Amino acid sequence: MTLKTALRSSVLGAAIFLLAAGSAKAFLPFILPPQEGPVGKAHEPVIEAVSAQKEIGIGQLWKIYIRASDPDGDVDKIYVSFSQLGVSYIALPLLLDRPVKKIQGAVLTWTTLASTSTQTGVIYASAEVRVEDRAGNVSDSKTFEFILDPYGPKDKFAPPAALAEGPVYGQVDFPIRSEDELGTDGEDDRPEN
Repeated sequence: MTLKTALRSSVLGAAIFLLAAGSAKAFLPFILPPQEGPVGKAHEPVIEAVSAQKEIGIGQLWKIYIRASDPDGDVDKIYVSFSQLGVSYIALPLLLDRPVKKIQGAVLTWTTLASTSTQTGVIYASAEVRVEDRAGNVSDSKTFEFILDPYGPKDKFAPPAALAEGPVYGQVDFPIRSEDELGTDGEDDRPEN
């Protein structure tokens, strides 16, 4: 039996066990991600606004404010990715506890160094935000640039009134690469394992 077949059998066995135990309803979305609903351009969610403080200190919690809507009312994922000197990092998607018609709130980001090295200079980076619905329709992305400073400020940003009210949807991490890891050409110079 191949590893792929064994893995499939294990997942199927776990699903059957949970169904038999009566608690599968809570775990089924994690086993078999739902892909239901209409697809196409007319059903894509729309990011209406994204806003955040433009300079943040390394090691600080930082809020990215998002407002998005969906014509079908089934948005259930938020994606945030980061770029720094040609190196990209895609955080795991934030799964909402239920599909919604409108997202209006913030995503917490923790800006940490990816290794034990120190950073002495300013880092110029960008963030890209997208949302997705249960049918797999993905919004166009919104990208903005920001500065990471080892001695920079904490997040004291007062968002526009249209973005201020709303929950925190979760946290993503941005593991920053230091100058010695990236080298002078902007490429990741760490040895491969």
